[in-house]
Amino acid sequence: MKSPIQLFVALAVMLATATVAAQVYKWVDKDGKVQYSDTPPPPSAGKADAKRINTGANSSAPAVSTALGTTAAAANAPRSLQERSKDADKRRVDEVEKAKKDEEAQKIAKQNEERCKEATRFKSDLDSGRPIVRNNDKAERAFVSDEERSAEIARLKTIIAEACTK
Repeated sequence: MKSPIQLFVALAVMLATATVAAQVYKWVDKDGKVQYSDTPPPPSAGKADAKRINTGANSSAPAVSTALGTTAAAANAPRSLQERSKDADKRRVDEVEKAKKDEEAQKIAKQNEERCKEATRFKSDLDSGRPIVRNNDKAERAFVSDEERSAEIARLKTIIAEACTK
């Protein structure tokens, strides 16, 4: 069995760690900015407010004094189930929207890649100078004229500029 002195020392250590007190100083520096510190302000600070804050598991005082503008109890207060549910719903909606945007961007990128390949291939055929045959309005085969070739090359250059650079 443990001696009463050992039990007393153990109890004293547990009580000493349960509550921790600290002092926070608030002052205005030479530039006009409000400063907070756990060390005393310099003598040039003028008026300084010293606030004592209690932290610890058994402390009944707010975790941060009101001199800091808010209490830690209010800042760290557990949010209600309804608030957490709304946040989770918003995150899910955002994830779905992001997934849709990513899917659409991938679809557009794939379409641009196909357009780029097709336009580049056809432009190389036109640049080669070989005769190109197309079906005309009457579904008859006809050769592409030099003017049609020039116009088609210009059109393909704009398609390549749009589709191949992205």
